Order: sequence, then C-alpha cells, then structure tokens
Amino acid sequence: MKRLIRKLLPSLALCTATLAGAAEESPLTQAAMQAFWWGDFPALEQQNAMLRQPGHVGADGVVELEWFRIGVAQVFNASHPNQEAYLQELEKLTLQWTREYPKSALAHVLYARVLVAHGWAYRGGGYIKDVPPEAWKDFEAYLHRATQYLLDHADVALSDSYGHVVLLNISRGMGWDSKQIWDVINDGLKRNPDDVTLYFNALTGLLPKWGGDNKALDQFIRKATEQTKATFGTGMYARLYSAAAEDEYGHTLFQGSQVHWPTMKQSYEDMLARYPSDGRRNRYAYMACLAKDKPTLLAQLDLLGDKVTAESWGPNPQRSLEGCLRWARQG
Repeated sequence: MKRLIRKLLPSLALCTATLAGAAEESPLTQAAMQAFWWGDFPALEQQNAMLRQPGHVGADGVVELEWFRIGVAQVFNASHPNQEAYLQELEKLTLQWTREYPKSALAHVLYARVLVAHGWAYRGGGYIKDVPPEAWKDFEAYLHRATQYLLDHADVALSDSYGHVVLLNISRGMGWDSKQIWDVINDGLKRNPDDVTLYFNALTGLLPKWGGDNKALDQFIRKATEQTKATFGTGMYARLYSAAAEDEYGHTLFQGSQVHWPTMKQSYEDMLARYPSDGRRNRYAYMACLAKDKPTLLAQLDLLGDKVTAESWGPNPQRSLEGCLRWARQG
C-alpha cells in the first residue's frame, strides 16, 4: 500500500489548492479529505464510525456525515492531468484497503465509490447525445461493476448507509424506478435513521434533466418530508426543493416545478425554529423573493440585519441579491 500512496502523493501538490476552498466549509470535511489523501484508512474509519452514531446532527440541521462524505468526494472528484491513471491508482488503493480490512463497510464502499467515479469520468456530466458510444459502454460497465461489488459484499458493505448512498448515485445513471430507489433509501435508513443524505442523493436522479418529471419530484419530496417529521417537522420540504433549485431550476423554481410557496414558507419556519441558521434564513429570503412575497422577504432581511450574505442567493448570487434588495425597497 505504501507504494500506491507514494504514487498518489504527487497529485496532492496538483490538487490541494483546488480542493482547499471547498474543504474550508467544515473541519470534518478537511479531516476526511486529508486522511484520504495521505492513505490513512484507520483515521477515515474512526471518523466514519463516530459520525454514524445517533445524534450527529449539526446545529444547522445538517447531518455531520455529509461533511465527512464531502471531504471524501473531494478526492474522488479531483481534477488531474492524467485522470485515467489517477482513478486506476485510487482503485488499487481502495481495493487494497478492502483486503486489509475485509470487515470494514467503509473500505468496501470506498472501492465501489471509486468505480462509480471512474464510470462518470467516461460519461461526463453533459447530455446523453454528447457521450461517445464507446464511452457510454465504459460508463455502464463501471456502474454494473460497482453495483455487483456492493451486492456481492452486501453483508458488510450495506451495513453502513454510505453503501446505500453509493447505490443511489448508481441509480442516477441506470434509470432505476421509484420503487427501487425507495427500497434503497428505506434499507439505508434502517442502518442509520439520521442519514437524510439518502434523500438528497436520490433527489438528483428525479430531476427532469436526468429523466425525471415535476410530478414525481413533488411526490418524492412530500413523502421524504413526511418520513422526517420527527426530526425536522416539515423542514425537509424546503431543503429538498432548495436543493432542486440549486441543481436544476435556479431562479425559475416557482415557474418550472410544482413547489407550493405556502408549504415551503411554513417549512422554513419549522426548520429555523428547530435549527437556527443564518445561511438558511438567507436562503428563505431568496425564496421569498422568487415567490414574489415581499412581506416575507422584508421580514427575513430585517431578522438577518448585517448577516445578509450573497452565497445563498442562487445563480449569480451577488446580482440576485442586488435585484431582490432593489425590489424590496420599491413602494
């Protein structure tokens, strides 16, 4: 394994600057990213085991596992001059971990996750029409390999809901139906009832740009909201539709989807009562602007005071914020 780590380390110099900005979001993200870069699997295992325990929901309502997984994803998604060689070395490294730690769910999941990343490197993130036929075959082959690997090692790999997150990432490329997706989500929640990242990973594949539709998306969000009431009230409705806006609808969320503003408004109120967050209140104000609800926009701006920041205000956030403030000031 030391040989593999030495081969990966030159990538650190090439990629650390790119990753640092994203990793600053949370110390958990930074710690996971650094442990993975340096091939410190015991540290990754320890972090994952701790965060899988009940109660690791941050003050803002974000599950702390999400920050850990973002750090891990920084390594999978790093840009490298020779992406193929880089991914091949990651495959070797994570496969070695599965052999050294055969009873570790995380080791098996990370190997499957590399296979998924390798597949998406062939496909790319563009439209289907832009994917070369041979690249499409490689994409599907890697997703099949990842799926089969998780199923072959299900007794270990799927004891951790991270394995179900990877299955949901696979579902986006394989066109699984709603029942299959809910089966994966619910099985993952049996392993970790706090792991609401399952809903967010499933959401992406239900967006119209990935072959979904507005009705199915709305049904999914309402069902997820019902399932998470004990912890978040109706808060998941706003969070999931906000994620849908981020991934697809942008400023046209209220024209392009079936989102219902009174329901979203109550959802934000529920969420902020349970998990106060300046970032989420900024997002609430932005959504009020999109919904043309000036009284709610003004109320949120007043509550925010000098904590209004552009980051949560959608595409081209600074201009979006400026436009909403201008509209708010109009009589």
